[in-house]
Amino acid sequence: MINVTEQETREVSVCLNMSQSDFKKKYIEESMGGQLILNTIPCHFLNDKKCTIYADRFAECRNFPNLHKPNFNSRLFATLIHYSICPIIYNVVEQLKLETGFVNKNS
Repeated sequence: MINVTEQETREVSVCLNMSQSDFKKKYIEESMGGQLILNTIPCHFLNDKKCTIYADRFAECRNFPNLHKPNFNSRLFATLIHYSICPIIYNVVEQLKLETGFVNKNS
């Protein structure tokens, strides 16, 4: 789930050359609490494992996968879910495997 701010909907709609209203109808859901979120997983703007709006991406996307935040081990499962679609997570996990001497005993 990617949280989006009202300002980000304005900025990205300009980037996509569409009205903010049309952008929100096409890409955004509003929770009962008023939180704006992208309405699909994976993201509409992910194409061939690349962000198509990279320069204008949302703040949550800029911070993803939040490897810099504390308590990484408590978010490990949620992070690994994105291993096959997120190049950042893939590269970090592969580097960790090298550094820890991981050996796949099944191959």
